[in-house]
Amino acid sequence: MGFKYCKEGHVMDPSWKQCPVCLAPLRGWLVQLKDNLPGTVYTIHEGKSFIGSGADCEIRILDGNLSRQHAYMTIADSICSIVDLGNGALIKVNNCETVKTTLIDGDVIQLGDLSFKIKLL
Repeated sequence: MGFKYCKEGHVMDPSWKQCPVCLAPLRGWLVQLKDNLPGTVYTIHEGKSFIGSGADCEIRILDGNLSRQHAYMTIADSICSIVDLGNGALIKVNNCETVKTTLIDGDVIQLGDLSFKIKLL
């Protein structure tokens, strides 16, 4: 059985008319930083979003240093948190290694060799 992708790149069952991830309320963006300049922008929706290189991740980042499911972010009741799944290098938030932490608008997250700034609504 094949899969299709929505406009944001989320994996969808062929029978779905709309992407359930994209239907969730938008809560912010994850902006990749390259040489301290903004790059690729990933949308963050309410609920749980897996981050990694796997096709099953809501935030799919194709990078050899990220595992298939590297971490996940949860946004509920205006509280955003990130959890390392222990499959690769530790996550750094504002240059501090962490396994789990709460995020606020403007925090810089490092996953492997990649850096991202979070913009929350």
